[in-house]
Amino acid sequence: MTSSSCDAELAGRLSGLLDESVRGVADILDISWAKRVDVVVPASDSELVSLVGPAFADMAGIAIRDGSGQRVVINRVRAASLSDMELRVLLRHEITHVATRDLTSDSAPLWLVEGFADWVAFHGLGLSLRQAAPKLTSDVSALPADFGGPGRDLAYQQAYSIMVYLESRLGERGVVDFFLQHAAMSAVDPGPGRTSAIDLAGWREFLKTSIG
Repeated sequence: MTSSSCDAELAGRLSGLLDESVRGVADILDISWAKRVDVVVPASDSELVSLVGPAFADMAGIAIRDGSGQRVVINRVRAASLSDMELRVLLRHEITHVATRDLTSDSAPLWLVEGFADWVAFHGLGLSLRQAAPKLTSDVSALPADFGGPGRDLAYQQAYSIMVYLESRLGERGVVDFFLQHAAMSAVDPGPGRTSAIDLAGWREFLKTSIG
């Protein structure tokens, strides 16, 4: 891990969680990737913006690819107050993006990309859907799209719940296969021989049963 931050406590916590987070992602994704991740903790807001851009500077972490390769950049202000569980989820989410970057189209649906990263991040941690996604309601009529506006937190939680719904239908391996089948596309099109697209009515009923 690389840290230019004066927050030695945060750097130490991240370092202690990094190896197990990489293993957690690798255990789920049987794909070819480096299985190592560089994590950077910028020391200042200006350094953070220079790495991730102003649009993403308010996020706790983001996976980037630049001239130095693929890295996870951590916002020290946002991340310092997170519990170890929350830091673990953050790392595993961003590590999933690193691991699947070469398999993912830049135009892939964000609900698929972000929902899958959260599904991997929460996998095996023993949290219920309500605990992992407290903003969720069963009142859904469309796939989440507001990943950059005021509805961002809800959009992420809805996307995660879609993956949990798919797991209830397809199993763990089925979720991975669904992602790998569609991540390189610009839309989740069932197409010949592919898993069918998301059933909105089925997702809604799943939420009613799972969270009320």
